[in-house]
Amino acid sequence: MEFRKREIRNYTWKAKNTMQFTIDDTINVPESLLDMERLILVKGNVVIEETQAMVDRFQIKGSLNYQILYSADKEGNAFDSLNGKVPFVEYVNADGTDERDYIEVHSSLNDLTVTMLHSRKISLKALIGIDFQVKEKENFEAVEGIDEDNTIEILSGTLSMMSLKLQKKEKQQVAEQVEIPSNKPNIYQVIWKSMAVTNTQIKPGDGYLMAGGNLSVFLIYRAEEEDMPIQFFTLDVPFEQRIEEDISSEDMISGSFLSLDQYHITVVPDESGEDRLLDIAADFTVEIKLYGNEEMNLVRDAYSTEMEIDPEWKNFTVQHLLLRNCARTKISETETMPKSQSILQICYVEGSVSIEDTERTAKGILVEGVLGTQITYMNKEENGALASVTFDIPFSQEIEITGMKEDVTYSIIPFLDQITAMQLNDNQLEIKADVSLEVLAFSNESARAVLDMKVQPINQQRKKNLPGVVGYVVKKNDTLWSIAKNYYTTVDRIRQINEMDSDQVAVGDKLVILKE
Repeated sequence: MEFRKREIRNYTWKAKNTMQFTIDDTINVPESLLDMERLILVKGNVVIEETQAMVDRFQIKGSLNYQILYSADKEGNAFDSLNGKVPFVEYVNADGTDERDYIEVHSSLNDLTVTMLHSRKISLKALIGIDFQVKEKENFEAVEGIDEDNTIEILSGTLSMMSLKLQKKEKQQVAEQVEIPSNKPNIYQVIWKSMAVTNTQIKPGDGYLMAGGNLSVFLIYRAEEEDMPIQFFTLDVPFEQRIEEDISSEDMISGSFLSLDQYHITVVPDESGEDRLLDIAADFTVEIKLYGNEEMNLVRDAYSTEMEIDPEWKNFTVQHLLLRNCARTKISETETMPKSQSILQICYVEGSVSIEDTERTAKGILVEGVLGTQITYMNKEENGALASVTFDIPFSQEIEITGMKEDVTYSIIPFLDQITAMQLNDNQLEIKADVSLEVLAFSNESARAVLDMKVQPINQQRKKNLPGVVGYVVKKNDTLWSIAKNYYTTVDRIRQINEMDSDQVAVGDKLVILKE
């Protein structure tokens, strides 16, 4: 007996949770840098470099990248910046995990506090959030057909499932050259440079994925003219990156996302030799996830009136797409400045979004999150000296999902689309932000596939003991197939004898069965 088989690739969700861990470190100022007088700006991001599944836990390797701007004198005329990273290795408990599982991790920097211990040393404390999923990868071959054999009865059925076609990480780099705003003087000395990413999206096409978004660049610098005040500007640089991927098609569902690992901003002269151009390079990690719907006609059972057939079954989970949606949340909050700080002018606002918790509701999923903001401004209380302040703004959003049940699995990825800050008076400002929550939700059902069939001689004694003619009353869970299999006959034979128009039977129906 020859089988035709089909490979099934499947992922089963084993665990999903969130956790937090802290980093506490002291950092010395290198000898090449000036002494610290006052901290001005602190920026950080988390980079996950490697995950490794273990028994009932997994390991995360990564680093906290930090960037610190400080003044080196009381007047705020001398500046320096300190950059570096703090590596970490963290072990996360996840019962049921084994070495073959796939670990998907989303990280967020929930808090970063830098304290100056003295002019040559700082204390750095960070709270890092981890949202993880553990998935078991299943690859097996299921029987989809048996070469023609008139002695074998075959029960087949069509199975529809949403399968994860591709899941992998890839490094990408975006390089752009832009000109500084025309109303700004030439750059003499860069004091601070930073970059954030907004409006990111990844769309699948035929043989490729297109990743795009905006690079928000912020620069503080001294102009060539000594009598000019400190200059600053922001630029929004759109980017689009084509990622070649043979398996991709435009009808697939993407659960992909990208994260900014590191960036480089270099001042270069233009054609006239003036320092008015910026070379921008951004390094990303792209988590590619592509889902596609499959229709499979699989053998569900088989028997013969002339031999014993013992199928080998495998139970597995089938996913169906329940929801793919982008829930948008508008955040608006009025914040009051700390004492001894008042706003002369807002220079720049940036933010990040993290999900603190999710909870199933009768309508769908309740998402609790935090918008972390950092405002760079000129402090009126210190004669326009550069300063910064941070605010954490909580938000909640209920995402409606029709058909939400306990067996529904989901992933939610937050994105910051836009953030602004408007000065209301010296001590108050209004922060507004647009946040997107990319939601993928799947319903799950149990299915069974035939992996193989063992053939043995028929049990002649059992067949002989069965009566030649049986008057049968249909019981609960009976089908024509199960009845025919049990009495060594065929579905067609039962239908013919009982003059039936279909295979449907109901409890209490009376049938005449003739043994083959």
